Amino acid sequence: MGEWKPKIVIWENVKNVLSKHMRHNFNRYIEEMDKLGYTSNYEVLNAMDFGLPQNRDRVFTISCLDGTLFNFKTLERKPMVNLKEFLENDVSEEYTVTQPSILNAIGGKGIKRATIINDFCYTITERQDRCPAQIIALGSGKYRFLTDKECWLVQGYTEKDYLNAKKVSSKRTLYKQAGNSIPVPIFESIFKQILNI
Repeated sequence: MGEWKPKIVIWENVKNVLSKHMRHNFNRYIEEMDKLGYTSNYEVLNAMDFGLPQNRDRVFTISCLDGTLFNFKTLERKPMVNLKEFLENDVSEEYTVTQPSILNAIGGKGIKRATIINDFCYTITERQDRCPAQIIALGSGKYRFLTDKECWLVQGYTEKDYLNAKKVSSKRTLYKQAGNSIPVPIFESIFKQILNI
């Protein structure tokens, strides 16, 4: 960073980075950026506020070299689209929930839980098939996981993006990439504002 001196640095992290146990690390990052000449501002952004049916809170820190304080309040936001718009109609049986540990955790609390999702999902993770799980009710006591493609779509990628990645990635890798990704519409909104500045 000190050598490259990019004009703007974007850092995304889990909301827990602001907790009392992690806050010292977050503050150290801000202090180090300040020493390098950056003015930093941060906000917790949720993918649901940018059109996606995913309740995913993440801390976005934007540091500007020219002393500008990034204004998160003026980011372009969109109403959430229902999860049903992102779901596939014809889903293979391989996505059906068969694990007793998950079936027994439906309606549970804490880490050993399986939540039935409807209008939106919770944070897409790199593993859909372990607790805590989020599942879709199919009726007659059957449930399924989100497909790897659905996870990509709920992160804001296009079907074309997914198909291109699928050419060179395993299903496990596709899930991992979706879970570790940043929702596309949030980045697009941030980039639009940066380019206008």
